[in-house]
Amino acid sequence: MASEDWRRIDIDALEPENHLTKEELLPTDIPPTSLDQIQAVAGQIRSSLSSGQFQQALILGLDNVPYIADEQTKELHAKTIFEVLCSIRNNNNANDLTGFVKGLSNEQQDVLIKYLYRNMSSPYGQKQGGLLLNWFEKTVEVTGIGSISRYLTDRRTV
Repeated sequence: MASEDWRRIDIDALEPENHLTKEELLPTDIPPTSLDQIQAVAGQIRSSLSSGQFQQALILGLDNVPYIADEQTKELHAKTIFEVLCSIRNNNNANDLTGFVKGLSNEQQDVLIKYLYRNMSSPYGQKQGGLLLNWFEKTVEVTGIGSISRYLTDRRTV
Protein backbone atom coordinates (compact mmCIF):
# COMPACT_ATOMS: atom_id res chain seq x y z
CA MET A 1 0.00 0.00 0.00
CA ALA A 2 1.37 3.40 -0.89
CA SER A 3 2.12 5.77 1.93
CA GLU A 4 0.56 8.69 0.06
CA ASP A 5 -3.17 9.25 -0.36
CA TRP A 6 -3.71 9.15 -4.13
CA ARG A 7 -6.65 11.57 -3.87
CA ARG A 8 -4.33 14.34 -2.70
CA ILE A 9 -1.88 14.11 -5.60
CA ASP A 10 -1.68 17.36 -7.58
CA ILE A 11 -1.80 16.02 -11.12
CA ASP A 12 -1.13 19.45 -12.62
CA ALA A 13 2.20 19.58 -10.79
CA LEU A 14 3.22 16.21 -12.24
CA GLU A 15 2.38 17.16 -15.83
CA PRO A 16 2.44 20.97 -16.13
CA GLU A 17 2.38 20.83 -19.94
CA ASN A 18 -1.06 19.20 -19.82
CA HIS A 19 -2.56 21.82 -17.51
CA LEU A 20 -5.49 23.73 -19.02
CA THR A 21 -6.47 27.21 -17.93
CA LYS A 22 -10.03 28.47 -17.75
CA GLU A 23 -9.46 30.55 -20.90
CA GLU A 24 -8.24 27.52 -22.86
CA LEU A 25 -11.46 25.66 -22.09
CA LEU A 26 -13.67 28.34 -23.64
CA PRO A 27 -14.81 27.98 -27.25
CA THR A 28 -12.67 30.03 -29.62
CA ASP A 29 -15.56 31.21 -31.79
CA ILE A 30 -16.94 33.61 -29.15
CA PRO A 31 -15.73 37.21 -29.56
CA PRO A 32 -14.66 39.16 -26.45
CA THR A 33 -17.14 41.73 -25.12
CA SER A 34 -16.10 45.16 -23.89
CA LEU A 35 -17.58 47.19 -21.06
CA ASP A 36 -18.71 49.84 -23.56
CA GLN A 37 -20.73 47.28 -25.51
CA ILE A 38 -22.49 46.06 -22.37
CA GLN A 39 -23.17 49.63 -21.23
CA ALA A 40 -24.81 50.32 -24.61
CA VAL A 41 -26.92 47.16 -24.30
CA ALA A 42 -27.88 48.15 -20.75
CA GLY A 43 -29.09 51.51 -22.08
CA GLN A 44 -31.20 49.81 -24.74
CA ILE A 45 -32.64 47.45 -22.12
CA ARG A 46 -33.59 50.32 -19.81
CA SER A 47 -35.21 52.10 -22.74
CA SER A 48 -37.29 49.00 -23.51
CA LEU A 49 -38.26 48.66 -19.85
CA SER A 50 -39.35 52.29 -19.59
CA SER A 51 -41.57 51.88 -22.65
CA GLY A 52 -43.16 48.71 -21.22
CA GLN A 53 -41.57 46.29 -23.68
CA PHE A 54 -40.58 43.75 -21.03
CA GLN A 55 -40.22 40.69 -23.28
CA GLN A 56 -38.02 42.64 -25.70
CA ALA A 57 -35.82 43.84 -22.83
CA LEU A 58 -35.42 40.30 -21.52
CA ILE A 59 -34.56 38.92 -24.97
CA LEU A 60 -32.08 41.73 -25.59
CA GLY A 61 -30.31 40.98 -22.32
CA LEU A 62 -30.20 37.23 -22.87
CA ASP A 63 -28.96 37.55 -26.46
CA ASN A 64 -25.99 39.78 -25.57
CA VAL A 65 -24.16 37.67 -22.99
CA PRO A 66 -20.54 38.69 -22.26
CA TYR A 67 -19.01 35.20 -22.08
CA ILE A 68 -15.49 36.47 -22.71
CA ALA A 69 -15.16 39.64 -20.67
CA ASP A 70 -13.65 40.93 -17.46
CA GLU A 71 -15.49 40.47 -14.17
CA GLN A 72 -16.69 44.10 -14.05
CA THR A 73 -18.41 43.70 -17.43
CA LYS A 74 -20.04 40.42 -16.41
CA GLU A 75 -21.23 41.93 -13.13
CA LEU A 76 -22.76 44.95 -14.88
CA HIS A 77 -24.70 42.67 -17.23
CA ALA A 78 -25.82 40.42 -14.36
CA LYS A 79 -27.18 43.47 -12.52
CA THR A 80 -28.94 44.61 -15.69
CA ILE A 81 -30.59 41.20 -16.10
CA PHE A 82 -31.58 41.32 -12.43
CA GLU A 83 -33.14 44.74 -13.02
CA VAL A 84 -35.14 43.30 -15.95
CA LEU A 85 -36.36 40.37 -13.86
CA CYS A 86 -37.41 42.71 -11.03
CA SER A 87 -39.21 45.07 -13.42
CA ILE A 88 -41.12 42.24 -15.08
CA ARG A 89 -42.13 40.73 -11.74
CA ASN A 90 -43.14 44.08 -10.23
CA ASN A 91 -45.32 44.98 -13.23
CA ASN A 92 -46.87 41.55 -13.80
CA ASN A 93 -48.49 38.75 -11.86
CA ALA A 94 -46.32 35.80 -10.76
CA ASN A 95 -48.38 33.52 -13.01
CA ASP A 96 -47.48 35.69 -16.02
CA LEU A 97 -43.79 34.76 -15.69
CA THR A 98 -44.47 31.45 -17.45
CA GLY A 99 -45.54 33.38 -20.56
CA PHE A 100 -42.31 35.37 -20.53
CA VAL A 101 -40.24 32.18 -20.26
CA LYS A 102 -42.22 30.47 -23.04
CA GLY A 103 -41.52 33.49 -25.27
CA LEU A 104 -37.78 32.71 -25.12
CA SER A 105 -35.81 30.32 -27.29
CA ASN A 106 -34.20 27.24 -25.71
CA GLU A 107 -30.80 28.95 -25.69
CA GLN A 108 -32.25 32.06 -24.03
CA GLN A 109 -33.96 29.89 -21.41
CA ASP A 110 -30.62 28.24 -20.60
CA VAL A 111 -28.96 31.65 -20.30
CA LEU A 112 -31.80 32.78 -18.01
CA ILE A 113 -31.03 29.83 -15.70
CA LYS A 114 -27.36 30.89 -15.63
CA TYR A 115 -28.30 34.43 -14.62
CA LEU A 116 -30.77 33.20 -12.01
CA TYR A 117 -28.03 31.14 -10.37
CA ARG A 118 -25.52 33.97 -10.61
CA ASN A 119 -27.91 36.52 -9.13
CA MET A 120 -28.96 34.13 -6.34
CA SER A 121 -25.33 34.02 -5.25
CA SER A 122 -24.93 37.82 -5.18
CA PRO A 123 -25.72 40.01 -2.15
CA TYR A 124 -28.38 42.01 -4.02
CA GLY A 125 -29.95 38.81 -5.33
CA GLN A 126 -30.09 37.28 -1.87
CA LYS A 127 -32.17 40.22 -0.69
CA GLN A 128 -34.70 39.42 -3.45
CA GLY A 129 -34.52 35.65 -3.09
CA GLY A 130 -38.27 35.14 -3.36
CA LEU A 131 -38.40 36.98 -6.67
CA LEU A 132 -35.54 34.93 -8.12
CA LEU A 133 -37.08 31.69 -6.85
CA ASN A 134 -40.36 32.63 -8.57
CA TRP A 135 -38.46 33.05 -11.83
CA PHE A 136 -36.52 29.83 -11.23
CA GLU A 137 -39.70 27.86 -10.53
CA LYS A 138 -41.46 29.10 -13.67
CA THR A 139 -38.37 28.56 -15.84
CA VAL A 140 -37.84 24.98 -14.68
CA GLU A 141 -41.58 24.39 -15.09
CA VAL A 142 -41.22 25.28 -18.78
CA THR A 143 -37.75 23.87 -19.53
CA GLY A 144 -37.58 20.86 -17.24
CA ILE A 145 -34.42 19.93 -15.38
CA GLY A 146 -32.39 19.77 -18.58
CA SER A 147 -31.62 23.47 -18.31
CA ILE A 148 -30.09 22.88 -14.87
CA SER A 149 -27.90 20.08 -16.28
CA ARG A 150 -26.78 22.32 -19.13
CA TYR A 151 -25.96 25.08 -16.64
CA LEU A 152 -23.78 22.71 -14.63
CA THR A 153 -21.88 21.39 -17.67
CA ASP A 154 -21.51 24.52 -19.82
CA ARG A 155 -18.05 26.06 -19.71
CA ARG A 156 -19.34 29.45 -20.80
CA THR A 157 -19.97 31.38 -17.59
CA VAL A 158 -21.95 34.57 -17.20
